[in-house]
Amino acid sequence: MLGAWPEHHCRVPDGALINETIPQKDVGSYDSCKMYVDGDRNETTKCTEWQYIYGDIGPTIVSKVIALRPLTRPV
Repeated sequence: MLGAWPEHHCRVPDGALINETIPQKDVGSYDSCKMYVDGDRNETTKCTEWQYIYGDIGPTIVSKVIALRPLTRPV
């Protein structure tokens, strides 16, 4: 298990599509801290839950701790 902060974005609600829920930053990259309000692409809000993209590294110490107690990501 590593101490890296895994790539992440706001949790996409069940049945929703990521591109209708999360603002896109770059091609294939989504904002990690904001999501659209009720699908309105002109208004965003801060995330309260996240989804993690582990890739080849698998879960990290950071993601395990956050799973137990959600934390604010350091800037």
